[in-house]
Amino acid sequence: MLMLPEELREKLKKPFGKVYKTLPDIDGDIVTVGDIVTKTVIENNIIPKLSIFDLKTKRNIPVEINHIFKKIIKVKNPAGCISDEAIESIKYLSTINDKDIALLVDGEEDLLALIVIKYFPIGTYVLYGQPDEGIVVLKIDEKLKQEINEILKQFKKI
Repeated sequence: MLMLPEELREKLKKPFGKVYKTLPDIDGDIVTVGDIVTKTVIENNIIPKLSIFDLKTKRNIPVEINHIFKKIIKVKNPAGCISDEAIESIKYLSTINDKDIALLVDGEEDLLALIVIKYFPIGTYVLYGQPDEGIVVLKIDEKLKQEINEILKQFKKI
């Protein structure tokens, strides 16, 4: 399991890409991380390749996502951590040619965007919510993967 070091918390609160108030047009595979982003994308009739959520927003406000996913995988991921179980699931899901899969997290999903960027192919779009600001849209490229790898090296292995 990887644990977020205190000194990275502020850095990771800042958006890694452009923040949109509404969902922009996107042509390509999408991975959503977060409940409101997933709900927004699906309500716009877009089916992500992978949706990662915990059915809560802002830590404890329940969120209902009215969609029947083709497959739901459940993982545990404690707050402030990235569990081995979540890493292995995302790593596996990055290799299969399928979509409409949900990764339902018992715990928190926020940090899992880092693992998505690490393992999903270049060109995949990663969408996550920036609380009270909008949707952050990232297109995975080699530079972003390198940046994320450097950040992940700073996590503590526990």
